[in-house]
Amino acid sequence: MDQFEGRLTDESHRNLVQSAATSNMNMIRIWGGGSIPPDSFYDACDEAGIMIFHDMMFVEEQYHGPQVNNLEEIEIRHIVRSLSPHPSIIVWVGCNSALSKWVQIVRFMLHLS
Repeated sequence: MDQFEGRLTDESHRNLVQSAATSNMNMIRIWGGGSIPPDSFYDACDEAGIMIFHDMMFVEEQYHGPQVNNLEEIEIRHIVRSLSPHPSIIVWVGCNSALSKWVQIVRFMLHLS
C-alpha cells in the first residue's frame, strides 16, 4: 500500500480491506508513524467486520514522541471524535515505540496527585 497521501483511491482502500478479509485476517493496525487513512478505509473495515488496532500518530521518542501539551490534547480529541463512529476501531494506542516517554508522563502525573 502506498503511504503517500492522496495516491490511493477509495476503491483501493476497499480492495485492501477486502483482501484482508478474504485472507481470513480479522484485524489491521494503523501504524503511528504513518498517516490517518481516509473515511473510505474505515467504512470498508466497518462493512467487512475487520477490526482496527489504531496507534496515535506519535513515534520515536527523540523526534516525534508525545510532549504532553495542549496542542497534542486538541489533536488527540479531534482524531478520536472524528473516528469514533467507526465500530471497527477496537483499540486506541497512545504511542508507538515511546514507552520511556510515557513512563515519564505517568511519573509526572503521579507526582501531581
